[in-house]
Amino acid sequence: MNWQKLERTETAKIIQRVSETPDGVLFSKSTSEATAAVLSFYRGFNLVRLTNYATLPSFTLDFLSDGSSFYLLDGSPDPLNRVSARGALVLNDQNVIDYVDFFFSHVTTEEGDIFLVRDPNALPFMSSLSLDQQIQVKKHHADPVVEYDRENDVFLVHAVMYFAGVLLRATLTVQPDGQIEISNHAMLMAAGGVH
Repeated sequence: MNWQKLERTETAKIIQRVSETPDGVLFSKSTSEATAAVLSFYRGFNLVRLTNYATLPSFTLDFLSDGSSFYLLDGSPDPLNRVSARGALVLNDQNVIDYVDFFFSHVTTEEGDIFLVRDPNALPFMSSLSLDQQIQVKKHHADPVVEYDRENDVFLVHAVMYFAGVLLRATLTVQPDGQIEISNHAMLMAAGGVH
């Protein structure tokens, strides 16, 4: 992600805007910093990160923002759905994988986190596996592949995922509104070993 540090005056404006929310009181102009990143799949909305350096460790909240509205990324799909409902989500075959990765990075399911495996070496659990298991994970890895289903107006992403302690190969159906369905999954490795 390409983060750009915002000027103090811009940071102050953002803190003023989010101070109207319950989480906004956690930030002050003197001890906080704002950064922003452009997201290729959102038109008019950026990812804004506020960090309070007065706490140890520092405290961070992420928002989707168009400059006047701020939607806190709280682990639920609600903020992404609200931005999509405003017509800001623009998916294509070049950015849909980035969107899926962003979605899973910011939405937690009842079963836990889901990771789209783009680089097996970056998996959070990789170091806890035996050397043989690590070799098997890398052997089974394939880069995500995107296909557009014109008839149903959806993108199909064929990818390897880590979900609920299981490494899967699956097809993700991505709707124009950003909803994601997981299907055609095959287990590659359970938490205890490779299948």
